[in-house]
Amino acid sequence: MGKSSITWFYSIGIGFIAATVVATMFDIYYLYLFPAALAVGLLALFRADRLIMLSAFLVPLSVTFQDLGFGAGLSLPTEPMVILIMLAAILKLAHEGVWDMDFIRHPVTIAILVNTGWILLTTVTSTMPVISLKFFISRIWFIVVFYFFASHMFSNMRRSMNFIWFFLTASIGVVSYIMILHSTYGFQRDAIFDIIQPFFWIHGVYAAMVAMLVPVFFILAYKGKEFKYSPLRRSFLMFFAVVFAAAVLFSYTRAAWLSVFAAGVAGAVFLLRVNLKIIYTAVILVVGITLYYQSDIMMKLSRNKTGSNSKNMEKHLQSATNIRNDPSNLERINRWSCAWRMFQDRPILGFGPGTYMFQYAPYQLSYQKTVISTNFATLGHAHSEWLNPLAEMGLIGMLSWFAVFVLTFMRALNLIYYAHDKRVRFLTLALSLALFTYFVHGFLNSYFDYDKIAVPFWAFISMIVCMDVKNKKDQITAVNG
Repeated sequence: MGKSSITWFYSIGIGFIAATVVATMFDIYYLYLFPAALAVGLLALFRADRLIMLSAFLVPLSVTFQDLGFGAGLSLPTEPMVILIMLAAILKLAHEGVWDMDFIRHPVTIAILVNTGWILLTTVTSTMPVISLKFFISRIWFIVVFYFFASHMFSNMRRSMNFIWFFLTASIGVVSYIMILHSTYGFQRDAIFDIIQPFFWIHGVYAAMVAMLVPVFFILAYKGKEFKYSPLRRSFLMFFAVVFAAAVLFSYTRAAWLSVFAAGVAGAVFLLRVNLKIIYTAVILVVGITLYYQSDIMMKLSRNKTGSNSKNMEKHLQSATNIRNDPSNLERINRWSCAWRMFQDRPILGFGPGTYMFQYAPYQLSYQKTVISTNFATLGHAHSEWLNPLAEMGLIGMLSWFAVFVLTFMRALNLIYYAHDKRVRFLTLALSLALFTYFVHGFLNSYFDYDKIAVPFWAFISMIVCMDVKNKKDQITAVNG
């Protein structure tokens, strides 16, 4: 620590003593939180990497406080920490220009910058500027910290693995607690909504986070030898892979079930090393056939009358395709339809980031309303990671967001198939399958404004991009000999 750092240290120490005196004299006891704020501030300035690791551990343990005004919420203690790290990152960038230009020029980074720039533009043109500004700021601090700033750590695989292990360890504690508590209720569906608190306010967020981690556990367990894991550690990982899979099952969240199943199929395809041309062709054919026969598919789905309120898990799964009389599915269609009509009204710039929940009510049609429909902003967004930005940020907003996923998966597949280091192949496989679960989940829900989703999402993408950049450099070095 240099002289300037020591000066700052003593200055803050004197400030703490003064604050303690004031707190004692005037009974302002919350000033006693100053030591924690001091420690976090010093870490943000001088050892931000350790603070990022700490935040990885604290994210699964964080508690969200809702309705702080203007539709805002706050996750404690993680979001204040993330804000401090972001400020430190900006200061460091301004002073040192620290980010690797190969990382900045990467196609995924460019897609992220384009999408973020469009969010800023549509914030300026928003119908509700304050709401949109809050959305933009909350998006920015996660991107800056866990995608850009953390890339310095993630260029080293050991540190990437440390970040993952911090996140997994805390998640194991939370999920184990919830599963044990849920078992006392016989894993009943109705109990899940209460026992996930205070760590989760919405059971869908819980299911989405756990679903993201299932592939990570399985791949690290299955390919643990490549990471030089002992048999005991591999057994530990496999055990919790099963526990987390069971947690997804007992979350009674059909989108999470679908996402894990889809990730399992994709993982099998990648492990079998099916030719990439075949994979891309199959994806295009599936999308094309689905669009061509969408009327027939909708007619088939409309014949399903199985309700989602059933306590029978098999029937609960069958109800996923019931668009005839299932309130949950019908309300989702109502929200999707509203998003589409909002897009038609403002196709270029949309209504503004974060505004859907406040603006969609007039776009509801009477015949599409359900018993759970509302004209108030109390039940969230469009229930789609793709239609939500379409309504709020127009076509470019949705396409630029979709491009982030597509480019990430394309670069990830290249690493999975062609990277020379097997650890890079299998870590990329684990991370890309985790992201794939959210990609699938995103067709039915949108939970990206929650730290428990945003942090692993941006961190995992940053790790993939860092490995891709390093792999290219290694290939160039090998060619040049």
